[in-house]
Amino acid sequence: MKFARIVEADVLAVGGSGAGITAAVYAAREGARAVLVSKGKIGASGNAIMAGGGFGVDGESGKNLLKLKHADPSFTKERLFDCIVKESFYLADQDLARQYVDDGPLAVRDYLGWAERAGLDLFCCPPANWIASGLVFNKALLQGLRETPGIECLEDTAVVELLTSGGKVCGAAGIDLYTGEAILFRAAAVVLGTGGYMPFSENNTVTDMTGDGPAMAYRAGARLADMEFILSFPTAVVPREMKGSIYPYVFEYNMRNLKYTIRDCNGDPLPIPEEVVRLSRGGKLSKLVASYYFGHAAAKGLAGPNGGFFYDYSENTRAEKEAGLKLFYSRFDRWHRHGYYKGESLAEVERMLFQDEPIEVGIGAEYCMGGVEINAQMETCVGGLYVAGEAGSGVFGACRVGDGLVEMMCQGMRAGINAAAYAKGSDLPALDGQQADACLEKLFGLFEHQNGRNPVALFHDVQAACDRGFGVIRSGGTLEAALRRIRELQDEWQSVTLKGKSRAYNLEWIGALQTENLLTCCEAGIRAAIERKESRGCHIRSDFPAVDHDHYLLKYVHRQENGRMATEARRPTVTTMPLPTGSRANVIEYFLDPGLHYKR
Repeated sequence: MKFARIVEADVLAVGGSGAGITAAVYAAREGARAVLVSKGKIGASGNAIMAGGGFGVDGESGKNLLKLKHADPSFTKERLFDCIVKESFYLADQDLARQYVDDGPLAVRDYLGWAERAGLDLFCCPPANWIASGLVFNKALLQGLRETPGIECLEDTAVVELLTSGGKVCGAAGIDLYTGEAILFRAAAVVLGTGGYMPFSENNTVTDMTGDGPAMAYRAGARLADMEFILSFPTAVVPREMKGSIYPYVFEYNMRNLKYTIRDCNGDPLPIPEEVVRLSRGGKLSKLVASYYFGHAAAKGLAGPNGGFFYDYSENTRAEKEAGLKLFYSRFDRWHRHGYYKGESLAEVERMLFQDEPIEVGIGAEYCMGGVEINAQMETCVGGLYVAGEAGSGVFGACRVGDGLVEMMCQGMRAGINAAAYAKGSDLPALDGQQADACLEKLFGLFEHQNGRNPVALFHDVQAACDRGFGVIRSGGTLEAALRRIRELQDEWQSVTLKGKSRAYNLEWIGALQTENLLTCCEAGIRAAIERKESRGCHIRSDFPAVDHDHYLLKYVHRQENGRMATEARRPTVTTMPLPTGSRANVIEYFLDPGLHYKR
């Protein structure tokens, strides 16, 4: 067992999407030798390609920094900061929210330059927003990568373990997916831009969001936070070819002239108050609202045959429907074939719409607010280890209404700059030979297991346990049962057995490693959900429905201690906005409280 080759760098950026690419670009701009490693093809893997909407910054920066004609300067930086903190249910670390507000326009300015030089067409709208497809978004990032010399890129390569020495990173271990060879990366600084974790079977993300970066960081000594908060939103369950598509949400966001009623399996409207509809429909807050009402109705057995609820557009005239679709296609034909969304035909959706057939829509998980605990410099508690984008935690707290695309760019920018400075001022720590050998033994030892669980079946068992006990609506009993099951599956992982013994493009092998990472993240999320005996943001408990600021305005943080997970609580970092007291009846009433003075 040995490493087939060694790759050296000042900064190792891990992840082939927004955070990883921007980290590599900005590190190279600072003069660092940067290596960018992607599990798939750079720019065509990672979660950003799934984006169906857009991104934006405050209108004040849009007018003054970006010189946009359509910008609305009344949506100021301070107003955006206020929104993020309140949308986070005050759980955002305010220094990280401030970094998002201040650095976001700087990163977007560079991004818009790349998009222009790549000849890309983005739809612009106030206050300073852009709509595009995920593939278009990544094409601009690839333009930035092409314009930046000196970045070594490795594709189809999975980084599977961080290596440390004396409490600092000294590199990582990876696998060439096509040959199965082990690669030793030696670097003074590492930036993880690997995305979050999705523990459920119903998602609208790429299929391998298994928390690889957070779990690797955790094993290397970093801490995890906010892992109980997972954002879900309306996702297609029918027609069959559209299952998993976010077209229902994209329709709502872009076809705001169309009215619809959401009905249960009996044809009765879900009891969503009109004031809630006015507050949320057509905006990102509708994600939380849909999760809340869909989840509670499903718990009462009111879901349809595919687990969803029915969008009834019959109150609109045919002319109104045609006008809505015309507006939608006028925007999205820029990036998709007319009549299609993300490669799938909308013909059946249009037929159902015009014939007043209710369209069943479910809930799919999109984004995890939790991840590695970082500060506003993207630093972790491990020397030389930086994290950016969804793999980190802190900006959005309990609920993300802001833009994940801006988050990955502005944090990737800051992480790349700071990692380059760290590498420049630090000597590369010596390699811990025993640790490296143990890593190889773990990686290749998986081929020696006999009579254990198949990793694919084990992965599906993890999802099933989380579907049952860690879903949209939770309770103490279901969470405790889910945690017991996750611990059983962790024990079973120790003898997971691969059917195929070749190391070349062995997806079972990679799947086994990903399942270990997912199990770590699930344990952290469920443990925090058990401790949080309240509802807050995307953590909704049927047995504790109130938002309890007095006892649970806390972040649950997890670290490895003697091979076990230890959990503790801390208050969110406060800079300018004091934390509230008291309680609210539930997560919806929180936003309806006039004392919140919320205005997105």
